[in-house]
Amino acid sequence: MKLREIWGSVLLTAAAVCTWVHHVLSEAYRAATREGLLLYVGIPADSIASWFLIVAFLSGPAALMLLLPALIRRIPRKVPRRIVGWSTGVAAAAAVPYLGVVFVFAALGAFGVGDTVKITAVDGQSVLVTQDGFDGDSVAIYGQHDGFHYKRVRDAPEISGWPRVKDRGCRLETAGGLQLVCGTKMVAIRH
Repeated sequence: MKLREIWGSVLLTAAAVCTWVHHVLSEAYRAATREGLLLYVGIPADSIASWFLIVAFLSGPAALMLLLPALIRRIPRKVPRRIVGWSTGVAAAAAVPYLGVVFVFAALGAFGVGDTVKITAVDGQSVLVTQDGFDGDSVAIYGQHDGFHYKRVRDAPEISGWPRVKDRGCRLETAGGLQLVCGTKMVAIRH
């Protein structure tokens, strides 16, 4: 085996593992969503899954570019070797637009279309505030459910719009009930 084939095998294995991890994280995120929960591990789990998908999209084609020429060269007859070579080139060219579109959506998921801000009170209680990335008019508040899950508590249209929630210096107060204070606006959070 040549070094090129070894690297191709390593990259193909990495693509397969990353695809599997993406699938597992996406399924865990969807299962939590069906229960009205948000799976959060430092960032939302769907963003982490999208990062794994990006790595798979980068390492998979690189692996095929390293492995396919070596495999095609091993075909002993000239005509079948050329047919397979040209067919592979046409198939790769046909796949590029599809992979490009999927890659764009994976990048949007990885970088987050919206904002998710974790706000922690002095006593350790925390909430997640999500805001859509387009016009900022959709804000939802999630309360702590367990170590990695947050349960949707309410929508908060009173803190939507601009400036964004992440730029307002919001704080969580627990005196007299759980309240989110963003500038001059106070949002009562039901648990």
